[in-house]
Amino acid sequence: MIRVITGMRKAGIGSVLSFLILFSAVLPVLAILLKVDFSGSEEWTRFREYLLQDAVVQTLTIVFLSLLLASIIGVTLAVLVAMFDFPLRGFFRWFFYLPLTIPPYIAAYVFAGMLGYTGVVQTTLRSLGIAVPPGSLDIMNIRGAVVIYAITLYPYVYAPVRSFLENHASELVEVARLHGYSPLKIFGKVVLPLIRLPLAGGLSLIMMEIIGDYGVARYFNLKTVSSAIFGSWFGSGDTGVALRLSFYLMVIVTAFLVMDDITRGRKRYGMQGARQLKPYRLRGARKVLVLAVLSLTSLIVFFVPVGQMLHWAAASYGKVNLGATGRIISDTLTYSLIASLIILIANVVIVSTSRWLPKGISRLMTKLSQLGYSIPGAVIAIGTITLFVWLDSSLFPLYRWLDPGTGKLVLSTSTAMLTYAFVVRYMAAGYNSVNSGFSKIGTRYTEAARTLGKGKLYALWKVELPVIKGSLVTGFILTFIDILKELPLTLLLRPFNFNTLATRSYEYANDERIMEASVPALMIIVICMAALLAFAMVNRQKGVKTDGA
Repeated sequence: MIRVITGMRKAGIGSVLSFLILFSAVLPVLAILLKVDFSGSEEWTRFREYLLQDAVVQTLTIVFLSLLLASIIGVTLAVLVAMFDFPLRGFFRWFFYLPLTIPPYIAAYVFAGMLGYTGVVQTTLRSLGIAVPPGSLDIMNIRGAVVIYAITLYPYVYAPVRSFLENHASELVEVARLHGYSPLKIFGKVVLPLIRLPLAGGLSLIMMEIIGDYGVARYFNLKTVSSAIFGSWFGSGDTGVALRLSFYLMVIVTAFLVMDDITRGRKRYGMQGARQLKPYRLRGARKVLVLAVLSLTSLIVFFVPVGQMLHWAAASYGKVNLGATGRIISDTLTYSLIASLIILIANVVIVSTSRWLPKGISRLMTKLSQLGYSIPGAVIAIGTITLFVWLDSSLFPLYRWLDPGTGKLVLSTSTAMLTYAFVVRYMAAGYNSVNSGFSKIGTRYTEAARTLGKGKLYALWKVELPVIKGSLVTGFILTFIDILKELPLTLLLRPFNFNTLATRSYEYANDERIMEASVPALMIIVICMAALLAFAMVNRQKGVKTDGA
């Protein structure tokens, strides 16, 4: 207790601000806990009898198969790029991050349109006299959803596995080579055991993305838990079922993450201070085979869908309301930038404060700051709505005093609610970058400033923040990209007549206007690509190796 009090004194007002920020971040979770009704209502009984089993089974099936396929793609690409040298290796090394710029729901629209009866694939086959059995190319099912999730989310596996192999596995791989191990044997005996931790971390992120996704499930008409929450809230207006589902999903996900954290414990794989892995130069048929595999993969995961969107956009550009699109772009960028800036400031306050606190308190602060990212967006949205409706009800006398003609719902019909939900959901997206920057400089600058008669705030503003500027910019960019692509939160929480590029693309696709949907979808991809380019440039200027996108 004495250590906690001493640490809080050292941290100063930052400790108060940090706990206020973290308390605000967990309020949606508390709102669900306080509002959920466990009584056997008629609506819940009906849902449990007729819909719950299908939702759970389909969700588990999609998650398991998607994780399996994404791990195969991500690990294969990471091993080929990290361990072998071949023409265009530098290009492919960074190129395989680009599928992160394509949200899964956009990839679903594009591939479904391409492979449909009137799509380019079947039309071309019929023109060549090749018969296509009905339904053989239909991807609007669980099988198609698995492929869509895998090809858009595999970078979450590729990035950490590739980085780990390049920076921490050189000695072990080279020893295996000296002993005459074949590449296949090195992969099975050395690489697979080594990459367990980065692989598990990447798969956890993919699992969170799939469980929280709504766009793919809705467009493919799949019965998942996330779509059930949306259907209960939007379709039937049954808030009780939506809240109860949100509670159960939140408990299951949190329990899984706790078990994962306990299982990992303090395990570490690799060598500290290991030198960069020297790739093995490929020649002859092996070089051609690897280039063929990587080129085919790049076509499927990026060039083909983006090329199809470019064709559709060129054909339908005149049908899109450019005036409305300009306003939508402005709103998308404005609120993404505002939320990203708030998250950056909050993370700086939390991380800079946690350095002075005991390890137990510091670790708790880290877990709380990452809680929103581990909970599906639909659950965060339900908790946020519940919280803001309660706030409006509590503040209604104040509203009437300020403006007698005001309505009862003010905050819950404003963009403030959406911005707050963005901050809660994506606070963890930039936390690791900020934490990495502060961990490298420690507290030595603050201690030096104190000897010169300056305070911690002076040292933070004048010295520490400029030193870790690269880490701050990296965290800001990664957060911005996540918020830009967000769909479920925006669909549930946006005010009337408010759209982002993600929701406009969803609306076009939902109205079967796939060609028009490609215009805002391409804008999302272009902005994300520009942000990823800035991310790469920042990390090069920092002179460090990038750990992942």
